Amino acid sequence: MLEDITKKKLENGLREVKKSQTLSILQIPQMEYFEDKERRFKPEFNNSINWKKIEKEEKWGGYDKVFWFRKNIELPENIGEERLFLRVSLEKVGDLDVIPDYPESLLFVNGQFVQGIDKYHKEAIISPKIVQENVLRIYLRSWTGLRGELNYTFSGLELYKIEKYSQKYYFLAKNILDTIDQLNENDIVRVKLLNILNESYKRINFTKPRSKEYYESIKDSYNFLQEELKKLRNFKMDSPKVILTGHSHIDMAWLWTVLHTREKAQRTFSTVLNLMKEYPEYIFMHSSPALYKFLKNDYPELYEKVKEKIIEGRWEATGGMWIESDSNISPGEFLIRQILFGKRFLKEELGVDSNVVWLPDAFGYTYALPQIIKKSGMKYFATTKISWNEINKFPYDTFWWKGIDGTKILSHFITTPDKNNYFYTYNGMVGPFTIKGIWDNYKQKDINDELLLVFGWGDGGGGPTYEMLENYQAIKEIPGLPQVEMGRVEDYFAKLEERIRDKNVPVWDDELYFELHRGTYTSQAFVKRENRKSEVLYHNAELLNSMSLKLLEDFEYPKNSLNEGWELLLLNQFHDILPGSSIREVYEDARRDFEKIKGIANKEIERAISMISKEIKSEEDSLVLFNTTPFERDEILELENGKKTLVRGIPPFGYKSIKISNLEQKQIDEKMIVKEDYIENRYYIIEFNEKGQLKRLYDKENKREVLEEGKLGNVLQTFEDKPYFFDAWDISPYFNEKMKEVTDLIEVKVEEETPLKGVLKFSWRFYDSTIEQRVIVYNHIRRIDFDTHVDWKEKQVLLKTAFPVNIRSTKATYNIQFGNIERSTTNNTSWDIAKFEVPAQKWADLSEANYGVSILNDCKHGYDIKENVMRLTLLRSPIEPDETADRTDHTFIYSLLPHAGTWRDSQVIQEAYKLNYSVIVKKIRKNEEGNLPDNFSFIKVNDFDVVIETIKKAEDDDSILIRLFEDKGSRKEKVEIELFRSIRKAIECNLIEEEEKEIAFKDNKIVFNITPYEIKTFKVWF
Repeated sequence: MLEDITKKKLENGLREVKKSQTLSILQIPQMEYFEDKERRFKPEFNNSINWKKIEKEEKWGGYDKVFWFRKNIELPENIGEERLFLRVSLEKVGDLDVIPDYPESLLFVNGQFVQGIDKYHKEAIISPKIVQENVLRIYLRSWTGLRGELNYTFSGLELYKIEKYSQKYYFLAKNILDTIDQLNENDIVRVKLLNILNESYKRINFTKPRSKEYYESIKDSYNFLQEELKKLRNFKMDSPKVILTGHSHIDMAWLWTVLHTREKAQRTFSTVLNLMKEYPEYIFMHSSPALYKFLKNDYPELYEKVKEKIIEGRWEATGGMWIESDSNISPGEFLIRQILFGKRFLKEELGVDSNVVWLPDAFGYTYALPQIIKKSGMKYFATTKISWNEINKFPYDTFWWKGIDGTKILSHFITTPDKNNYFYTYNGMVGPFTIKGIWDNYKQKDINDELLLVFGWGDGGGGPTYEMLENYQAIKEIPGLPQVEMGRVEDYFAKLEERIRDKNVPVWDDELYFELHRGTYTSQAFVKRENRKSEVLYHNAELLNSMSLKLLEDFEYPKNSLNEGWELLLLNQFHDILPGSSIREVYEDARRDFEKIKGIANKEIERAISMISKEIKSEEDSLVLFNTTPFERDEILELENGKKTLVRGIPPFGYKSIKISNLEQKQIDEKMIVKEDYIENRYYIIEFNEKGQLKRLYDKENKREVLEEGKLGNVLQTFEDKPYFFDAWDISPYFNEKMKEVTDLIEVKVEEETPLKGVLKFSWRFYDSTIEQRVIVYNHIRRIDFDTHVDWKEKQVLLKTAFPVNIRSTKATYNIQFGNIERSTTNNTSWDIAKFEVPAQKWADLSEANYGVSILNDCKHGYDIKENVMRLTLLRSPIEPDETADRTDHTFIYSLLPHAGTWRDSQVIQEAYKLNYSVIVKKIRKNEEGNLPDNFSFIKVNDFDVVIETIKKAEDDDSILIRLFEDKGSRKEKVEIELFRSIRKAIECNLIEEEEKEIAFKDNKIVFNITPYEIKTFKVWF
């Protein structure tokens, strides 16, 4: 009880000291301002600006507006050489933590950018070096924001000094008091700290606050505390160490757009630079080379200042990736390009290399990532996000993460506690709670005694405050806590690797599945669709232009054009854009971005195929069919007279030219019956009930009922989708409790019945929405397509399709980047239960030893397969943070592919590619002078287990880059790739075209060995 009274006394006294450390110089109740519709970055104005006066308590603001405020402040003559503080109050003074919105400003003083002003950075330090002729010419560029009331109350400016020893005493005493709260009541250090703090308090003369005697007594108290703490130094000798690095997580878009993020970077980086002048130990890190490039274009002077600090070693640019990407939905090649573009910018522009993949806030991490990291010349992985798991606590904080191919990457979770949450944070504070808490949370104390704490306000930027840096200075002196020092992230990981050498480091051999935010596999369906279509387009553009480069003379590969598209495409992989967790305005921008992205690719595709087609020898008018997949394929063509024909044997990564006159020949004679409740083709008998659901699917070839007896297939299921917290992010564990089927069938229509193809159209009504679906079957492939158009009007409703199949397996297989992963179909463990919705790329499969079923997709990513029920999530419609999300038209295809054997024995991979990559058709005129053949394959591989994923021109020379991977978990020897002409030189390199080594080749072939799920990259000269 007495101790509690003592602590209350000390808290009260510290409040008084904090208040009295401020020595006010001037109160400025009035400024001038105007709304800047040009949104200029710098205070450069002409005489045409209509500046208006604004007084204290006047309102200002509005939606997404930029205002400039200005004021000339004449300083008193006796101002001296001490640093000044300027408090900016563009909103009413209050408890800012409960104000939902606050204007964000950049402060200029005497023509120099000084600091960002925001919710957590209200005061700016004004260095004496900025003061000119005792005048401060103040300009503030203020952005109002996008959400909330956006109606602010101007409250003026205050210029003041800080009494030096009052500030020092306050921060030291406050941190001692906070340390006492963190230590065990029986800890001797705690007892001693309370005693010396109480003694220091007794030395302060509170009789006349702000008097000379008062400040001298505080100085005496501070010196007393310093001396007493020196006597306790022995208590710090064996304590663990915390390495602190300033940081500001700036979401590339979220509750603001990319444009606003560019401005946030200016404010945040200005604040960092200003504080670096005052605190020589301060080290700051930031990832995302894309943001540095924006800064270079938007604000070159600020960019040059950042570069100076990078050269000094006080600013660390790292992270490797172009932006902090999603890795659930983003394709494998996109993840490689993130590192390729990111590392190249860091090296070429900033003169640094990066070994750490920095993804603190992405929503789960693909099993393919360790190999991508290592084969891209990087070594380490850092995050905090898995600590948010809602069911299972991840067992490790420092561990080797083993990927799908067996590659191991040293991984570390930052364990900084958050006072208001159960999970770790990348927006760390600096104080005894976090310094002690980061060590208390840490699980691998037996192998490592140094931890990394990144501190600073983030998500919307801002970064560290001067209070955090003062806390750091104080904590260095206090026993009972881990030791602290500033350091760099790259250095931390390099030293961590040394510390754990020869120690028993745990291994995690699996994906880093995130047990939260499962709705992000589906939210904002249009952006997922655009992303998949762009994946196809950029694959095609690079392949076809590589073909043109080597087939045609004087062809110029469009590197600059494609790279412009790639940069924009990679930007939209950001972990709050692609997952669908941003505001409406972000997706309005994304629609425009993807139009530009696709426009660039389509232009270069059309140019390439036109130039190739002009050189193909043809005796009469013909059609050229370009196949951009690694597999030979057959394709149905619709002729100008409306008839259809089947073209067989289109070569992989090549083309086939066919005379139009030959296309009239009948090429298939197979049974096809299509009725309103029945379809039969070469492969299946399909029966439908009166609701449009599958009541029977019989595999004629394999003499097998595909559906579970008595169950219905392609059942469109809807669910109330009301997660308890993160609406756009989450599908909550209880979503299954309320299911309603879509059964209001309003139309059935036979649309096509030909020997090649059968089409049966169904239309349903669901409340205010309509669903139109064409069930399409073929006689040349086993795939059953469900070509779907949805006019979705519902709010917070989840739509799935369900197939209860006649399969018994405790494992399902899901396609991921550069391979696949098995996940349990049971709920045996809490880890199984947590995976009630999982991400995938182009397909998922459930197989017994001799039969299986796959669901393919052309733009969907959320699956769940439990027991024998296979489901694909088609749509969601969250209302926060985008109140309009997904309530629009949607077009997509999913396919059912029953097959003999397991997925490894069948055509699942090939059909998934063919579903996504359409044949490109080009009509050509008679050309007997052409010098290209009518049938051509640029490259092929002799083993279907090895998939060629990417063909492109190399970044730095005229070679052709070939990227391939083993896709079935097999170890292969003497795999052979065959090119269309003899090879002059061949090398193997890493994923970002470095670490080259020559390899053997003969004529036009390269022979190599490959291990399960290994990615290989070759460069070839002809």
